[in-house]
Amino acid sequence: MTNTNFMGASQTADHAWRIELPSAARPAMAFFPDQNGGVYEKLLNNLPVMLHTMDGSGRMISANAAWCAGLGYQPKDIIGRSFSEFLPQETRTRLVTEIYPKFLVSSSIRDAEIFVHRKDGSLATMRLAMTAYRGDKGRLEQSVCVLEDITAHKLRETMGSAAKGDPRLRAVFTAAAHGIAVVSPTGMIELANAALCELLHREDFDGQNVAFESVLHSEDRAGFISGVRELLTGKIAVLKSDVRLLTGHGRVVPCSLSVALVRNEKGEPEQLIVQSADITERRQAQERMQKAQKMEAIGQLTGGLAHDFNNLLTVIIGNLQLIDGKFQNDEKSAKRVDEAIIAAQKGSDLTRQLLAVARKQELAPAEVNVNQLVTGIEPLLARTIGESIDLKVSTIAGDPLALIDASQLESALLNLVINARDAMEMGGKLTIETQTMLIDKAYADQHFDVTPGPYVMVAVTDTGTGMSAEVLEKVFQPFYTTKPQGKGTGLGLSMVYGFIKQSGGHISIYSEVGHGTAVKMFLPRKFVVADTALSSGVAPLPDGGPILQSAPKRKIKILVVEDQEAVRAVACSFLEDFGYEIVEAGDGFQALAVLQEQQGIDLMFSDVVMPGGMNGFDLAQAALSLRPELKVVHTSGYPKGAMVHQEEPRFKQGFIIMKPYRRDELKAIIENALNNQ
Repeated sequence: MTNTNFMGASQTADHAWRIELPSAARPAMAFFPDQNGGVYEKLLNNLPVMLHTMDGSGRMISANAAWCAGLGYQPKDIIGRSFSEFLPQETRTRLVTEIYPKFLVSSSIRDAEIFVHRKDGSLATMRLAMTAYRGDKGRLEQSVCVLEDITAHKLRETMGSAAKGDPRLRAVFTAAAHGIAVVSPTGMIELANAALCELLHREDFDGQNVAFESVLHSEDRAGFISGVRELLTGKIAVLKSDVRLLTGHGRVVPCSLSVALVRNEKGEPEQLIVQSADITERRQAQERMQKAQKMEAIGQLTGGLAHDFNNLLTVIIGNLQLIDGKFQNDEKSAKRVDEAIIAAQKGSDLTRQLLAVARKQELAPAEVNVNQLVTGIEPLLARTIGESIDLKVSTIAGDPLALIDASQLESALLNLVINARDAMEMGGKLTIETQTMLIDKAYADQHFDVTPGPYVMVAVTDTGTGMSAEVLEKVFQPFYTTKPQGKGTGLGLSMVYGFIKQSGGHISIYSEVGHGTAVKMFLPRKFVVADTALSSGVAPLPDGGPILQSAPKRKIKILVVEDQEAVRAVACSFLEDFGYEIVEAGDGFQALAVLQEQQGIDLMFSDVVMPGGMNGFDLAQAALSLRPELKVVHTSGYPKGAMVHQEEPRFKQGFIIMKPYRRDELKAIIENALNNQ
């Protein structure tokens, strides 16, 4: 039985190594039969050139070590496969329509340039030479192919032309979406494109003798340099590494690097071509997905345990009740049975809590007037927290409706209030407020399990001890608690989380150690025909006008003050997209130093809660004493009602936007502040 492919000839079973000699040196036999214990096979396998043989149908019979090493394959990946399978479609088409017809006529091909897929998916540029061996009847039985990897040579030609000013190639180099740098073997940056300069906020690469090592995070340098050494010594063909790069503003940007080595005609290392791609969003998406998957897995496990436990309790309670009346004359035994039934029923209550965590409890969603529910439960909450805590309830105008289980929402509020009370043992302030919110696609894309749309937000904010970032990562996990032993089950927040998620809502938590915590529940909003005033789903923002109508034509400069690097990076990215020049600071003292050193700062966008003893209002007061004309916008993770409740008089003097803010909200409030403050 024969098998044919693009070569159009029958497949043979002859797997002997054969190679055609030049005609002047050709012996009586056209090929070397391997009759010397594998000597020729060993010789060909160890040749430094990339060589493979194919049968008449184009299926690969063998490939030497250089071929496997050059493209990253193992022999098992190669033998029996058509050579065309290793080629991209464009090259495969050219091989069939152009190269191979010539090969059939002349029995040889020299210097044909093709692309070949490496094992890692990258493309290598190869120079192909093929020689045919025909049988007695002229049928093509085998062919020997030699490949020369000219990828680096082509890359050097391209980069060299770009560096010398070829307008077409220079345009491609300059306009590339990813950052590209040409680095010398000694590690100095010789050339950098616009994308890399923009990514790192640097303009001092070309001709400035900057070491590439200097833009690497100190913890990533050793591993990266080790990889470059392997690349220079030929141990690897391409270096791929995820590292952190440092911007000119001191920010850290996670990037995926791909490094290729360019050698000169003597085979010596000449240049390193470093490509960099910002993977911040990919990392964040992965982390969000992992967190959501983790919570989902915990919920499934908890739900399964609750289900099985319920079955056991059904048997236990049923049998206890069956024997309950058998001890009428034995009070001691009857009492023990009653205590066992009570304990089993408490266990049943626990399973209901676990089902809430697993999002498998029975819910009765209905149209609920959230304002009425919150104000209706206020007396109960006031009695729960005691007199040492000052409670304030602030509701939005109107009657926003949410599609929610009212009793479960009350339980969730009670849970959050009890947690807040426990965090304020010495007393404090507790704020409960309602707001209408619109979660847009941009915010939903940043949170794996959030659906865009209109919501009613219910926020519970305290001025207690607060939580660290490490605690916040685990706060919704069942049985995790920061309370002393015996004072908490660790199910309170996880039950609230499960209830909100099962209801199709969203929950977020914001906390600062020593300043308090805000938990925001986003409930699916239900509209009615008459509810036209709030149909947009979000409270109206102040109207923004043209930016600085009387300002000079220079670029407006904004100082961004935020201690959390990831949050600061988002704000800076938004503001840069709006066309502003950005200066950064990590706390109030750094911000004051920047204001003293740099002129022309038009507006300060500052977080309210920051480390170091100076909050955003303190900073604004000090900054305005230095620059009376400075515009100020504050931002906070705490709800607006909670900020007002803290009775901060300076709050009323400026603009403030709540986290998480949407892109258009930030743009509007910045424009409004620039024009009106």
